[in-house]
Amino acid sequence: MHAESYRHELKFLCTENQLCHIERKIRHICRLDRHTGPDGNYRITSLYFDTPDDRCYQENLAGTDQRKKYRIRVYNDDTDTIFLECKSSLRGLKTKENCLITPAQCEYLTEQFPYWKKKLPAPSTPQTDPSQNLLERFLTEKKTELFLPKVIVEYVRTPYIFPAGNVRITFDRRIRSSSQVTGFPGKSRPFRCILPQDTHVLEVKYDRLLPGAILELVTGGLDLRRTSFSKYAMCREYGTI
Repeated sequence: MHAESYRHELKFLCTENQLCHIERKIRHICRLDRHTGPDGNYRITSLYFDTPDDRCYQENLAGTDQRKKYRIRVYNDDTDTIFLECKSSLRGLKTKENCLITPAQCEYLTEQFPYWKKKLPAPSTPQTDPSQNLLERFLTEKKTELFLPKVIVEYVRTPYIFPAGNVRITFDRRIRSSSQVTGFPGKSRPFRCILPQDTHVLEVKYDRLLPGAILELVTGGLDLRRTSFSKYAMCREYGTI
């Protein structure tokens, strides 16, 4: 992944009233992501992996400069469209790689048997996308680092886009977790909310420069608290069921 693909991420803890206030201001100059439903939202459900000694979790808590996390993600419980993702951090910047995987491949990756004794199920059609290198890399690291499923993180996202600066503003509500990772993604399971009822997460992502008008619309007149909030770390720490 080239350095220019790394992005800035600003995160804030917000109340519902603050999010509604921000949304009223930005919706006149920003557009909703095209993948949202009629209500302007979509639900994200992610299964995170970590090593037996929780290296990713510990690096997150310590703020290690160069770190990464692997996860499998679905949107709106669509079990036919499944993504393998790697989220990386470097000098305070973030980047994400992803690739589509089949339900059979997802089942293979989430099983906790000695997976190297079985062959990864092939995709139904030949894959020529270079992003499939991510799957091969994860398989190698899964075998050498013993990555295992650790926690499921779920939330409802309202995403807005502003083209200049490739700005993405997202409201993440009802963040909850479950440590019952078997049967992902289709199995029903209990969840636990990890934030107080009226606390949500606002994220502002951009490439090199954040337009001043956007920053003013998002933060102007509001007492927002900047945070290094990590959904994965918070769900591991407070959301165990």
